[in-house]
Amino acid sequence: MKVILKDEVDNLGLAGDVVDVADGYGRNFLLPRGLAILASKGAMKEAEALTRSRKAKESKTLGSAAAAREALEARTLRIEARVDERGNLYGSVSANDVQRVLRERGHEIERKRIELKGTLKTIGTYEIPVRVHPQVTATVTVEIVDAEGRISLRDGAVIDADAIEEVAADVAAGTDTDVDALTEQALEAADALEAEQADAEQAEAGTEETEGAATVTADDEGEDAEEA
Repeated sequence: MKVILKDEVDNLGLAGDVVDVADGYGRNFLLPRGLAILASKGAMKEAEALTRSRKAKESKTLGSAAAAREALEARTLRIEARVDERGNLYGSVSANDVQRVLRERGHEIERKRIELKGTLKTIGTYEIPVRVHPQVTATVTVEIVDAEGRISLRDGAVIDADAIEEVAADVAAGTDTDVDALTEQALEAADALEAEQADAEQAEAGTEETEGAATVTADDEGEDAEEA
């Protein structure tokens, strides 16, 4: 079924657009709700009028939309969440959460304008498209952090920042060493340890593969001996 949209419809189009939809969707949803009309020859003039009206409105709000994009991209949205020791959230962050934080910052954005697919489930920094205008999309930076401040993200690795800083402070308590310098050294050591663990796991996996191949070869030789 071909219809003309009279208003914006999510994931379908804008006012004046001529689109193909399933018959049931058109008859049972779009047409009864006044969101569309059948795309007959006589209705095409109405489609053109709707498109002209829509574009006129868009041109008037383009400047304010550009300003809104600049405001949205100028700040990072921080969302606090409860996480485990690996940085995984007890729950998740959805588009509704992003909308709530935006509203708290004074930005009234419709939920459907926030183009977050699925949910966010680990701490970290994310870039989320927010459509503030049909011709303007802002890239909003969202940072999810541990609400208790224990776990943080550094160079893609999850670390227990508080524990490392406490160790550095204890060591520096009886010396003249700079705590910040010790903390940085501890963080570097943590990164090195994580890299060594990753190498060890990779080497172990390679050993298992080699042993598995040797076992298969031994079995094959045994079968050949039996056949002989």
